[in-house]
Order: sequence, then structure tokens, then C-alpha cells
Amino acid sequence: MIGPTDVLGGKRGPGRPRCDVTQQAILDAAVELVGTIEYRLVTVDAIAARAKVGKQTIYRWWGSKADVVLDAFTQHSLSRLPPLVPSQDAFEDLEADLVRFFAFMQNDTISRGVRSLVAEALFDAEFRCKLYERVHAVRCTALRRVFRHGVELAQFRSDFDEDALAHMIHGAFWYRFLSGTKMPLDAAYARSVVSMLRPFLERR
Repeated sequence: MIGPTDVLGGKRGPGRPRCDVTQQAILDAAVELVGTIEYRLVTVDAIAARAKVGKQTIYRWWGSKADVVLDAFTQHSLSRLPPLVPSQDAFEDLEADLVRFFAFMQNDTISRGVRSLVAEALFDAEFRCKLYERVHAVRCTALRRVFRHGVELAQFRSDFDEDALAHMIHGAFWYRFLSGTKMPLDAAYARSVVSMLRPFLERR
């Protein structure tokens, strides 16, 4: 399986190794297929055909369909989020992080694909663990960086459970994303979430 530094978002430049270009094509194909049809209906054969490679080429780098798809939705897709550059206001950073993530998840292919992955996780315990470790945990790590930056700036209190708070914030996202509510996942919602957290987080 390829590691986190092997796949980067964006176009490949000229002169890149052929294996690098091939891996990119496979990851593109996995995202497109899972974002078009149900994850359960996607096969390694279909990914290979879409990427115009042999099935054994996929198994050279990934052990299963789940592995290639989850790599596609983390290293390939989440890596395309605009970079968050820390500022001198950690509350603004937290809001900016949520705004960019909410906006990213409005992409039709990504949103349909992620919903399909969550549906699969409801019935497959092994897949559920992989989904948490390689998708949800990536987002929790991003939030923890913002929390720690806020503590370093003496803007956030330090005596709170980072994981619990990260899960609460993502709970606000996942409810609107999965429940079917017509309420938007937009910048105003991100601002509202951070505003409600401010009294708890703000260092006195």
C-alpha cells in the first residue's frame, strides 16, 4: 500500500515516474466510481478498467478494494483541501478550517462517495474501523492542530479533551451531511459552530 507522502493532490508535472502517474489514475478512478455508484457495487476490475490498467497493477500497491478506495478519499481527495495557514487568531483559524471542509464536501462526487462509504461502514465492522482511522481521524488530527495553536497563542484554554471536542465538532457536520435536513453546510453554519464553542474554549 502506498504511504501518505506518495500521493499528492493536483496535476502531475511532466517527467514524473510512470508508476506515480498510474497510481494517480487509479485513485482518480476509485473516487469517480464510488462517487457515481454504490461502493458495494464497485469492483477492483471496474477501477482497473476505468484507470486503463491491469487488475494486478492495483494489487501491486493495495491489498483490497477497501484499501485503494480509502486511500483515494484521504490522500487523494482530502489532500486537495486548500491549505490552512495558521494566523494569530485561532478562532478564525477554526472557522476557516470548517468553512473549507464544508465547502469541499459540497462536491457532488465526493459527497455521494462519502455517503456510500458511511453506508458500507454500518454493516462491515472491519471497514468501519478502516474508515475511522483513514478518513475521520485525518480530520480530527487537523482540528487538534488548530486547538494546540490556540493554546500556544494563549487564546484557548488547555484543560479540555481534544478528541471529545473534535468529535463534537464533526458531529455537527455529520448530522447535517447525513440526516437529509435542508439546513445548509455553509460558512454561516461554520461561524455559528465556532461562536457557540467560544465561551467554552476561550482562555479566561
